[in-house]
Amino acid sequence: MRRIEKVFETVKELCQEQLKSTGQVQGASTDEIARKLNIHRPNASADLNLLVKENRLEKIEGKPVLYRVVQNCDSANLQTHLSSLKSTVLDEIIGAKESLRTAVLQAKAAMMYPPVGLHTLLLGETGTGKSMFAEAMFNYARETGRLGASAPFVYFNCADYAHNPQLLISQLFGVKRGSYTGADRDRAGLVEKASGGILFLDEVHRLPPEGQEMLFCLIDKGMYRSLGEIEATRRAQVLIICATTENLESALLRTFIRRIPMIIKLPPLRERTLNERWQLVKTFFKQEADCLKTKITVSSNSIKAFLLYDCPNNIGQLKSDIKLSCARAFIQYVSNKETGLAIRSEDLPEYVRTGLLRYKESRENLKQLGIGDESVTFESDAEDVSTAKSPDSFNIYEALEEKMGLLKEKGLGENDINLILSLDIETFMRKYMSKLDGENVEQLYKVVDKRIVEITRNFLRIASQKMKKTFAEKIFYGLAIHISCTIERMKNGKSIFNPHLDEIKRSYPGEFNVAAILGGMLMENFGIAVPEDEIGFITMFLVMDDYTGKKDNARVGVIVAMHGDAAATAMAEVAARLLGEKHAVGYDMPLDQKPETALENLTQLVKETDEGKGVLMLVDMGSLVFFGDMIYERTGIPIKTVEMASTPMVLEAARKALMMSSLEEVYYSVVNLSPYLGRIYMDGTAYETRIKDNVIVTACITGTGAAVKMKNILEKLIRDSDKKADIIPIDIASIEEYNRKLSKIKREKNIIAVVSAVKPEDETLAYISPADLIEGKAEKLIARLGAKRAEDKDENLMILNRMRDVIRENIEIDADKYIDGFIELYNNLKAHEIALDEDMLVGLVLHLACDIKKIEMGDFLKANKNDTQNAFLMEHYKKYRNILKDAFSHVENAFNIKLPEEEYINFIKIIHLNTHAAKRHEYERSLT
Repeated sequence: MRRIEKVFETVKELCQEQLKSTGQVQGASTDEIARKLNIHRPNASADLNLLVKENRLEKIEGKPVLYRVVQNCDSANLQTHLSSLKSTVLDEIIGAKESLRTAVLQAKAAMMYPPVGLHTLLLGETGTGKSMFAEAMFNYARETGRLGASAPFVYFNCADYAHNPQLLISQLFGVKRGSYTGADRDRAGLVEKASGGILFLDEVHRLPPEGQEMLFCLIDKGMYRSLGEIEATRRAQVLIICATTENLESALLRTFIRRIPMIIKLPPLRERTLNERWQLVKTFFKQEADCLKTKITVSSNSIKAFLLYDCPNNIGQLKSDIKLSCARAFIQYVSNKETGLAIRSEDLPEYVRTGLLRYKESRENLKQLGIGDESVTFESDAEDVSTAKSPDSFNIYEALEEKMGLLKEKGLGENDINLILSLDIETFMRKYMSKLDGENVEQLYKVVDKRIVEITRNFLRIASQKMKKTFAEKIFYGLAIHISCTIERMKNGKSIFNPHLDEIKRSYPGEFNVAAILGGMLMENFGIAVPEDEIGFITMFLVMDDYTGKKDNARVGVIVAMHGDAAATAMAEVAARLLGEKHAVGYDMPLDQKPETALENLTQLVKETDEGKGVLMLVDMGSLVFFGDMIYERTGIPIKTVEMASTPMVLEAARKALMMSSLEEVYYSVVNLSPYLGRIYMDGTAYETRIKDNVIVTACITGTGAAVKMKNILEKLIRDSDKKADIIPIDIASIEEYNRKLSKIKREKNIIAVVSAVKPEDETLAYISPADLIEGKAEKLIARLGAKRAEDKDENLMILNRMRDVIRENIEIDADKYIDGFIELYNNLKAHEIALDEDMLVGLVLHLACDIKKIEMGDFLKANKNDTQNAFLMEHYKKYRNILKDAFSHVENAFNIKLPEEEYINFIKIIHLNTHAAKRHEYERSLT
């Protein structure tokens, strides 16, 4: 290459480096070029001026004179493009023109750099906004057209898989079918999902060296291999953005850093201007106002404290502390029904209030921002919503109609639908009442006709005298709103249907007669003939104390129990911090802890936590879901269980418990937070075209969710091919209601068994405890259902069922199909009085499973037919061959294979391992 061309390429290279590091191109001086190329300065000057004459470089006068590329230079064109852009999403970031000016320019350059942008590493302390900044870069790329509107942004936290390289590969690059046991299909990785967009690797410093090296080929060539692929390679056009809080040299490989050309440092909050911090404070309070749909007024001292206190965890902590203060003030807001949220200095954490000590030294700076002694109000842009609820929010009819529609879609008949709705209606009523946090009359007038409110009040006064009981205010509000719905429905010509009517009239005849008084009052005032179905609904309000419980000075206990070392206690601590009082208790269940140990510990914890009002358990998954019923069985303490717990659920549970709410109210308040849980608990029953005549009832004191889980366990025990019964899950609000439901089901169906922590009063019903079910002691139930299994005393059948997971995890065959076939084989052998001990059984299961896999792969090794031992066995055990052939047929048919003759010999060897040696020796002597 000629010297002048080297000079041009060097100028171009320096311009590109400047663009990457600062987002701008200043140009290169003559001295820089001479040093870089190790040539004399006059020669460098001559070449540079010649390139200017050729219009390939432009000359920028100054000291020193600089040169930069003006034609056919991507960096120059890029800078022109960047400067011509109007305000973008990156420009809207707080501090974009102040402390983040360089970072924003670098981010723009990284996204726009031809041909597809630059891989980028974001550096910054915890809470500086790295994740937010990465998403802003992505939105900028879409906004400017560099990425398409449908381009993906895929997030991956490297810490989740830092110690498992194989799992890391599978998550990032996908899995090839057959690469390991259980990989029964190809699965796309995050790289494939991010193709055409951005892959954001958070906490990249947690990647081990081998994990960083996995990305080299992708970064260098855009190529990768899925786990299990040997020759084939895949391509993906992915722009990688990494984030780390650590020092580059100590946390990442140099070879990895070298592959990331753009490094952007985000400053901590202490290095940002006071004006930026004020903008952040305003933004976060505005977000809370929108979230709460109400205005928030913040005292001047609170504003000053947020602007001046030490905030070591940066923007993330500032946002969290503002949310914490709003949460503390929210409790007062809800209790007093105020028109807006008021934040005072006492609502702030103590360490935030220490910021006021710096007010004197910062007074002038605050004054320049317009911050004085006046409070600041943040209005909500969200639609103004009255604190009084709309009647539609609590429409029992619509809830029933929705459930009825779902059941009709499943093809159930009218009788079966009525049965299910009659079981669910009390649950609907409790959920309905749990949503009423107590209205005041003025708010009630906004959504309910004043006449209806007064009629309801007068009726409850009469009912109180006749029934000699006092009704809670919640009953008054709920019934008034319900009657409003009833009148509106009847005016629109819609029918009223109460599937629980007969049960109500039978169980509460006196209350039903009292409820009819309200029907007469409505007829007199509105000219509406109220049907008996509606009288039944009114009766349920009169007996609602049975469901909602009575308030006293005790509080519902809250326990958070989760697998792992810190998740549960962390959630409990967050709730304590937000509410300003420690109430929820965390129990961390180590992954290697036996369920029996956890059950013992939680039983003791429930005893310590219960104040006489019951305990709500929030759990994640697995055996913890069932512990509530087992603990109730041991202690008699009322327990409700909610699975898939999250921090907002824990916060809501603790908040409601501190408000002295009943266990039912706390439970439904938490369940209502999750649409997913509500869907599971409402629609946890899946039937075919009708409910079978034979049914099993699963009933849980801890909530419908646990009953549905027990239903799932039973369905696994009852194989689909043998299934002769349906399973109906119910929850238990009270012992009386529980027994009424069982009586109702018994009149309609044949109850084979009841699985519950509470033994039914009806002694004719077969009873199984949750502990027996979880511990696999429900074989009698399986026998009743006609499943081809032995009685519960046959331990071998339990062993075989436990072997399903062993086969599934270690041998690549259909474990369920194999074990089902082997059970038939076992029963066949047992019928011919061929006994197997536990060791033999396990050995045979593993041996045959491996042989099936070998036959499927075509590498089964046949034995030597002339072997003296084999000849002896076939001669002496002729009678077993036909038995084994018949027994093996179940497995052969299941896998569509043919076992060779040698396999019979192998089975005979295993079965008679301890008895055939002497006979073989005698046989060999006879041959000689």
